[in-house]
Amino acid sequence: MSGTSVDAIDAALVRISGVWPDWRVKLLAHQSAPWPIKLRRRLLDAMSIERRTISELCELNVLSAQQFAKAVLKLIAAYGGQRRQIMAIASHGQTIHHLPPKGRRKTGKTLQIGDPSIIATITGITTVGDFRSADMALGGQGAPLAPIADWLLFKTPGSNICVQNLGGIGNVTWLDKDGRLESVRAFDTGPGNMLMDALVGLATGGKRLYDRDGIMAQKGRISGPMLEFLQEHPFFRLRPPKSTGREDFGVQLAEEILTKFPRCKPADAIATACELTAWSIADSYRRFLPGAVAQTILCGGGADNPYLFRRIESRLKEIGCQTVVHIGRTGLKNKAREALAFAVLGALTLDGKPGNLPAVTGASKPTILGVVMRP
Repeated sequence: MSGTSVDAIDAALVRISGVWPDWRVKLLAHQSAPWPIKLRRRLLDAMSIERRTISELCELNVLSAQQFAKAVLKLIAAYGGQRRQIMAIASHGQTIHHLPPKGRRKTGKTLQIGDPSIIATITGITTVGDFRSADMALGGQGAPLAPIADWLLFKTPGSNICVQNLGGIGNVTWLDKDGRLESVRAFDTGPGNMLMDALVGLATGGKRLYDRDGIMAQKGRISGPMLEFLQEHPFFRLRPPKSTGREDFGVQLAEEILTKFPRCKPADAIATACELTAWSIADSYRRFLPGAVAQTILCGGGADNPYLFRRIESRLKEIGCQTVVHIGRTGLKNKAREALAFAVLGALTLDGKPGNLPAVTGASKPTILGVVMRP
């Protein structure tokens, strides 16, 4: 798994046993492999329409697949295993562009590079990839897809639980106290770290990629006018199912903010973007979730930012959430969660079972996700 922040490739070795839907999922090993700096910059540039070329996308499709394959083989070796022991690789790929259905656009469009056929060829292991397209062909958002794994891992009969991911984009999985898969709801809440990261990059001339531990945000003051401006973003008015990405909350919005508020200090802008993330989560829960939340589990890179964690916790407690905990408190390694989720989705594909949840994505029906490439 590599997310919208393009900071690292997370590889998880997962054992799945039992009979669906009573699967037992166990994380055996995990490694996080940073992207080579020059390749990361090229991937981020490819996400900009102005800098994107067909030849560059073709080359990046190969280079990213090679990096995914390298991450898999490194993990297997570190675990002391053999390739023949692995049933399959499930690869999300690297998202370059994501345009969900909107208005007259009935069918969304998405592009994840890192060709699964190349991964299968290099590793000699069957590879499942391209998980989003089938859902989008049925009118779905193609996201979020992790909720089915969240249900397997975190459902707690008798308590309403939220799993709040804080990657580049924030998304929530609602697990109803009845424990039924049919009751799961999920959607993107808005920016996670993406807008903050873009502002940090602009403020430091690209020397810093993110606000480590929220130190810059803590030094700033929240700008009321800027926060009000950001809260008017049309994404927040949409009802679920809904998803978003860099097209809405990436560097273009960061540049727009700095142009509109030229006197705002960089630390103040970052603090305000941090507050927007916290506000958008609480506002989404208040408006769109079917009931009160007993516990919220924070995961993703943003969960390791103590300042952002405190701001989210404060906002959620204002709307009645009883407890907010880091995913590490559940016994699952934070960085492994999304890679593990795609292992679950890959297993569903190989078993011929639907991996999407129409109530979550808005697709017209359940469908088997992904394509299977054999070496």
